[in-house]
Formats: sequence, structure tokens, C-alpha cells
Amino acid sequence: MFKKGISAFLVLLFAAFIFQCSNQPATLITAHRGASGTAPENTIASIDEAIFSGAHFSEIDVQETADGRIILLHDDDLRRTTNDSGAIWEKNFDQVKNLDAGSWFSEEFTGESLPLLEAVIDQVRGKMKLNIELKVNGHDEKLAERVVRIIEQNNFVNQCIVTSFDFDTVRETEVLNPKIKTGFIFSRLPENIDIFAAETKIFSIHKSLATAEFITKAHQKNKEIHVWTVNDSTEMERLISLGVDNIITNYPARLRRILEN
Repeated sequence: MFKKGISAFLVLLFAAFIFQCSNQPATLITAHRGASGTAPENTIASIDEAIFSGAHFSEIDVQETADGRIILLHDDDLRRTTNDSGAIWEKNFDQVKNLDAGSWFSEEFTGESLPLLEAVIDQVRGKMKLNIELKVNGHDEKLAERVVRIIEQNNFVNQCIVTSFDFDTVRETEVLNPKIKTGFIFSRLPENIDIFAAETKIFSIHKSLATAEFITKAHQKNKEIHVWTVNDSTEMERLISLGVDNIITNYPARLRRILEN
């Protein structure tokens, strides 16, 4: 067990060295909910797999527990990815910290837990950056405030971006700390928001919006284009040729191989 732990540590250390020293490609890699194609989403296992794959970022989804802890979870119900059900914001952290968030994916990952944001920051520091998506699903009155506080307390402002489908939450984050880079997520062009005039630096868009015309206009306005969720190799190659800044994928190792070639 000790030798296995040392081996895993050396692998992550090597991945961190490559991340720090290699020339970054024009298109960066974001592992979607960690490397969620090969490990259970939003767990330390998927985060470690993302590091090992050479991803530049891991996208993670965060929500509040009833007692205000910031925990990783995508859905508004625990049912799909744990051995419990119900909304995370209706339960205290002590009620969910020992849930099994891995066996739904594979028996190999039985016992994986829902990690706190602080634990994930500790896990990736110096190895990979984070795309922290604020999931405005219910108990979200202080979500942006609490996430910003954790980022600040952990000296992680320059190692992350904060994103959301909720434009007001993005703007709130910008007000709380203008030094934090923010992104607005959308799957179709908003009708009531002048996105090109907004302060947010990143457009995180569905792949269907990733046209040469839109990408060119965004770049002219000094906006980054991050595209989700792209798992097909041909689509990855198309987006790279269009010059997108970041591709979000469940399979970061696949994208890494394409970029290297």
C-alpha cells in the first residue's frame, strides 16, 4: 500500500512538472467535472485523472450545503451520483460527507466522496487550474460570496476562473473580487444581455455556437471562447482549427493526443 501511494505521488508530481514546464498550446484543455469519462465526476479521483492526463483546467460544479459548506455536485438531486437522494442544500455537510459518490460509475471507485472546494484546491495547487462553476440550483443566497471567500483565503485568485449560467451570479462575483476572472455560460445567444459589452472575460459556449464568425467577433472584443462538452475527435479538430481558446471535454487525454499531433 505504501509503495502504491508513493507511485501515485510520483505520477502526479511528474504531471505537475510537465504542466509547469511545457509550452502551452493555443487551445487549452479543460477536464469536464474532472476526467469524467474515465472516473466519477466531481470527485478527487476524476481530479487526479485530469492532472495525470495533462489538462490545464478542471471544470467543477459547486453548491452549498444547508450549513453553508461549498461542495462539489452537479445535479439538484443527489440520486444520480450518490447512494442518497434529495437536494444538497437541504442537508448539512455531516449528513453527506460519507456518501458513496463513486460506485455508480464503477465498483473500482466505491467510497469516493463528495469533496469540499477547499480539498480540491489543495489537490490541484501547482498542478492544474480550476474552472469553478457556480450551480444556482436553490440554496444559493451566499454561494458566490462563500466561493470568493474560499478562493481568497486559499490564495487561489490567479489559479482559477469562476463561471455560471446565471449572469447575475457572474456579475456578483466580479463585484466581490474584480481580480477573479469570470465566464458566462450559455447554449444560445441571450436576447436581453449585451454580452460583448459585459465585463466577463470568457464566453463558455455550447459547441453548436462555435462558428468562425462568432469566434472572430468574440476575439475582436478580447473575449476568450471556451467550448463544451466536446468528446468527438473530429469536433475537437474542427474547434482547434477555428482557434478556440479552451475545449471542455470528458476525455482530456484524447484531446491532449490530438493537440500533440
